[in-house]
Amino acid sequence: MAQPTPHTISSDQTVSVNTEVTVDQVITEVREFPPVDDGVSVYYVYVRNNGELVGVVSMRELLNAKGSDPVSEIMTTDLVTVTTPDSLQHAVHQFIENGFAILPVVDESGQFSGVVRANNIIDTLDEQTTKQGTGCERSPKTPERGS
Repeated sequence: MAQPTPHTISSDQTVSVNTEVTVDQVITEVREFPPVDDGVSVYYVYVRNNGELVGVVSMRELLNAKGSDPVSEIMTTDLVTVTTPDSLQHAVHQFIENGFAILPVVDESGQFSGVVRANNIIDTLDEQTTKQGTGCERSPKTPERGS
């Protein structure tokens, strides 16, 4: 069985926009973003140019910007990403090194394909560990002392 990668456990349920749109247009996109069953919220908007990830904007940055500002003027271009062939271990390193809970996933040419969340990687690694039979088992919640 193939090893999972950030790409195989990533989600394409994100808000991504082109560089030409204004802050007001981005906020409209966020408002129209359908609720996701697993309670995922929109914290970042990913900015593309011809499909290539070129920037990211936090919700805080959007809310503090003028509505008529082009998103390209407020986006962060110093991106931390994982690529589709990267290992889960590399993604974990990126999460720890940079302190993010969500990372964008791009292919080798920089095309945006979605995001991977730290909790999804933790869940996947936990499942792998359990399947490999490491001898570690989850135990039911231990009662408090004196109960």
